[in-house]
Amino acid sequence: MILLQVNQLTKYFAADLILSNIKFEIQNNDRVALVGRNGAGKSTLLKIIAGIESHESGEIIRPKGTTIGYLAQNTGLESKKSIWEEMIAVFAYLQNMEKDLRRLEEKMSDTDILSSQADYDRVLKEYDFLQVQFKEKGGYQYESDIRSVLHGLNFHSFDYSTKISTLSGGQKTRLALARLLLTRPDILILDEPTNHLDIDTLSWLEQYLQGYDGAILIVSHDRYFLDKVVNQVYEISRHQLEKFPGNYSSYLNKKAENYERDIKLFEKQQDEISKLQDFIQRNLARASTTKRAQSRRKQLDKIDRMDKPMGDEKSASFR
Repeated sequence: MILLQVNQLTKYFAADLILSNIKFEIQNNDRVALVGRNGAGKSTLLKIIAGIESHESGEIIRPKGTTIGYLAQNTGLESKKSIWEEMIAVFAYLQNMEKDLRRLEEKMSDTDILSSQADYDRVLKEYDFLQVQFKEKGGYQYESDIRSVLHGLNFHSFDYSTKISTLSGGQKTRLALARLLLTRPDILILDEPTNHLDIDTLSWLEQYLQGYDGAILIVSHDRYFLDKVVNQVYEISRHQLEKFPGNYSSYLNKKAENYERDIKLFEKQQDEISKLQDFIQRNLARASTTKRAQSRRKQLDKIDRMDKPMGDEKSASFR
């Protein structure tokens, strides 16, 4: 199922072109890494998809009801609440459903309801329907889910009544990640999520994302993390987007192959251009060869000149 389509998207900052005619799609269970040099527009594209930044042209399409969760780089959770209060607030809708279930249970024990079979059946039907919804949405396990995520993100030694305002910047960043994971959006967008994570916490996050029921879009400079998590890579280079199936190592291998191929084609074209230019310079002024030189000039003008391959895979900074 396609969760998101980006068509012909273009973005400028003032007069500077950042993204040009970007086109891609994300399907359910896709694990996508977005890579490119610093300043290529990776974080900008994430923000556009998340609806935080605008774009000049193009469209972003997603099915009605598709949810997107976005965590910016080094974003800490700022709150006056305690750790537990902030996490449990994610499930306010389940707490409200639970209150409705208790209310219906009280109704079913009411003597007036019990005296009327029709009224009792109506309340029972409403109760059964709500109970099924409550169970399907995780109503009987959300507190366990909270503890599991907090434990995985290294909050197992904390008193959950601790006020978030007393935590360090790194702890607030991990807590922001915990809160986002608990919301379980259809598309999870993470910008450098491995910052402030130790080895054990990073290992837990890798396993959690591998089993995530939804799509994931990640920007990260941790190539080993990407190798464990993603199944496709999109590279932004020269304002364009190119897709590479597989994990980050597969991308590097394919990128290197493409670079070697493209540099040979570029050098071959440069050699051809050099020979044409040399012929034109030597023969244009001579009456006997002017027409041939002019013919070569037309041939030179028709050449669609290649840009020199950049070899981004050799210059990108990865841990």
